[in-house]
Amino acid sequence: MKKHTDSPAAAFPETITFRSTCARLKSGVSLLNLFLTLLGYGGILWAMMTLYTPDCRKAYFLPAAGVLFLIAAGIQLLPRFSGKLTLGYLGLLLAFAFWKARRIVEGIQYIVNLVYQKAHNTDVVYFTIHTKNDLSGSVLLTCICIAGLLAVFLAFFTMRKPHFVLTASVTFLLIEPGLYFGLPVSVFAMALLLAYWCGMLAMRFSMLGSQEKNRLFRKNASFSGAVTALFVLAVYTAVSLTGTWQGYTRPETDKQRRQDISDTLADFDIQNLPQSLRNLGTALGLSSSDRVTLGTKAKQRYRDRTDLKLTFDTLPDETMYLKGYTGSIYSDNSWRTLSRNADYQNADVVFSVLQSYDCAPQNFPFLFQRSILPDSDTFSCTVQPQRRDGRYYQPYVSFGAQVSFLDDASVKPAKRSSYSWTVSAPQTWALSSIDAHELHSETIRAAGTDDSNAVTSFLNALHIDGTNVNVSARFSSSEVADSPEMIQGKVIPAVLMESLAYRDFAKDAYTDLPDSDDLDEVYAALPESLQNSKPSTPAEQYETLCAIRSWMAERTTYTLAPGKTPRTRDFVNFFLLENQKGYCVHYATAGTILARHLGIPARYCEGYLVGEDILDSASVDSDGYTVELKDRQAHAWCEFYVDGYGWVPFEMTPGYYDSTKVGDVEVADSTEPPTNTTQETTMDAAASNVVSTEMTSASVTSAVSSGESTASETEPIPGGTEPDPNGGGLFGNTGSAANLVRLFIHIFLWLLLAAVLTAAVILLRRWHIQRRRRIFLDTLHPRQAVFAMYRYLFRLLRWTGLRFENEPLLEFCETAVRHLRQKDLPADAPEIIIPMTLALDFGKQFPEKDVQRKAAASVEELANAICASCKPFRRFCMKYILHLC
Repeated sequence: MKKHTDSPAAAFPETITFRSTCARLKSGVSLLNLFLTLLGYGGILWAMMTLYTPDCRKAYFLPAAGVLFLIAAGIQLLPRFSGKLTLGYLGLLLAFAFWKARRIVEGIQYIVNLVYQKAHNTDVVYFTIHTKNDLSGSVLLTCICIAGLLAVFLAFFTMRKPHFVLTASVTFLLIEPGLYFGLPVSVFAMALLLAYWCGMLAMRFSMLGSQEKNRLFRKNASFSGAVTALFVLAVYTAVSLTGTWQGYTRPETDKQRRQDISDTLADFDIQNLPQSLRNLGTALGLSSSDRVTLGTKAKQRYRDRTDLKLTFDTLPDETMYLKGYTGSIYSDNSWRTLSRNADYQNADVVFSVLQSYDCAPQNFPFLFQRSILPDSDTFSCTVQPQRRDGRYYQPYVSFGAQVSFLDDASVKPAKRSSYSWTVSAPQTWALSSIDAHELHSETIRAAGTDDSNAVTSFLNALHIDGTNVNVSARFSSSEVADSPEMIQGKVIPAVLMESLAYRDFAKDAYTDLPDSDDLDEVYAALPESLQNSKPSTPAEQYETLCAIRSWMAERTTYTLAPGKTPRTRDFVNFFLLENQKGYCVHYATAGTILARHLGIPARYCEGYLVGEDILDSASVDSDGYTVELKDRQAHAWCEFYVDGYGWVPFEMTPGYYDSTKVGDVEVADSTEPPTNTTQETTMDAAASNVVSTEMTSASVTSAVSSGESTASETEPIPGGTEPDPNGGGLFGNTGSAANLVRLFIHIFLWLLLAAVLTAAVILLRRWHIQRRRRIFLDTLHPRQAVFAMYRYLFRLLRWTGLRFENEPLLEFCETAVRHLRQKDLPADAPEIIIPMTLALDFGKQFPEKDVQRKAAASVEELANAICASCKPFRRFCMKYILHLC
């Protein structure tokens, strides 16, 4: 090997260049990176100022921010002292923040209040600030500290150690709260940020293209980043000149999805982890659920978002229930839908007919009512979902031509984005005229010699054998001839299905209850008049249901914050006998269970309540009358089965009904909203003015998106009390015990988070070590391995305080050996790696495998020895931040 006496530039041009070239390249890289840093710094400050609009005295703030940026960027232009100067800069900034800590806290509180008021369109403040200081001065100090931190952060991780993920994450998270709440932001500020992000990303991709990151290569990466940023700005300028942008706001659907996720995370329960994960999946739109889990929310929330749009050709003149979910089986504090393999009377017949023939119980009320009152009015209702929740909504007494029926409760339209129903009026016919059309037996000619195979197969599916069949109905067969043509061929099959199969099935399936000591305790608490009730006729059933809801209203309080139901308690038992606080989900569930206990076929329902106030607010256009249903219009109720007619809605929630007489029976007539009290709700100031003139609005967040029906009625029941601030927790509303449990849960979650972060740091270090070893021992690419060990050796030597001073490499090797021996560190690595690098670079002599392995072992031994000799803080930085050992 020839003696090497030149500078390291001649020996190893991939790593070190001549001084003149080095200076030029270094200045070029610094200027390009400075340009990118300026884009990012200016873009993030501008975006934050337009999003949050703090009163920070811009005449003082902007010069201060500029000075701080020049200082932070200038420090990074001094490579030899940049590390110490950066630490000094941060120390001074943090000392200043500590000195003015109280005023900076006031400034942060003021900014939070500002964002809260703009996001919720309210004058209510989040923090109450008691101070004699000038708040604009406090905001100025806060903004200066934020600008100073951003300046040094962006300068270091753009100019010194370019890192796309860190810079993009921090800058995005700073503006994300404003975008989340839909606050307007300057498009030009976002263009600067986008240009910065794209430039950093281009720089990152360029650096991935080579294993040897010399200064020339880094200049090319910086050049790529700068050109990409300029290209993005050019595109923005072209679009701005040819179009008009007035500001960016998050799309409505995106905001709704984020709100669903936010609500789901707020109610995340580590004790009910499987259900919480399912809820999160549905909030993300990854899955849907046929289960409604009860009692997992301590307090109701709603976002005043539009869930559905309804279009009518003729505006209805009465309140409508729009059903989207039917709970059939109650178990484990949840409602589930009925499966096809359910073992109930006539279940095989019912599901066989549903699967093969257009004869669904969902159509029974429409078909039968139209047969009795053929001249009654109908109107069209088109449903347009505004959010994907996996549910499809059907009005009562309606018929859909392009709809399939999955079972006896749910529907699936052919077009999910918009589907229409023909609705029969009046909706309350079954409640006001039920006694006028009593059941009577009649013989229907079901088959003849010329009947088609379809008719014969339908009769066989119903187990009908013969031509004359005895049925019981609320109208005669002669009345069917007067029915509208669209349903004439559907009425008789529906009568056969309802009378011979579905009626007995409903009585068996929807009076089924789980064996439970907790529920037995509830049944025992019923008044004697109810316990002895044996309702048989629809009128008697209705009177019994009214007695049930009156009993529940007397012993419970309506509230939006009932607290969670402990997992060890039954939902109905805890609601009626212990907590005695609830909203529509509680009342509908408990009412359904008690109705079943007394022999009334009943089901739990969720959907929307379309009151007269909503109908009166309809907009008129060429398509008809359009109304928007907000999430606060969602509701939960009970429905019971009327023989010979079908399912009828029944209101169980106090404040949503008023007992009056119509004909011979009582009917629900919600003409008065619940009276305002001082009970706290989750309504904001803007939404609090919206009160139903006929029925108070309610809010039941879709169980598909939350895992529980999250009703949020907008007004409390008269005489209601303040919600218990302690919520439910594991010990119900027992105040200190519940707080103690929540404290332990929070501590556990923080410890879990700390453990996860610690594990991530350890795993990241192991990944770096294993990757470095693979490169060092890669015998298929010895040049890459040798140069990697060479660069690693020089980093270790700099860590010990020895820097290369442009001397011949062999002389520097001797200096390094003496330096390491003086510090009692292994000195084999320089003696092996530097000559091996020179031999490869000049003589093209690839090292033997044994020599390569020995070199890798020696440099790793040196790294471990240096780490062991360091003080704890430097050892931590060396191992877990720089990953040098």
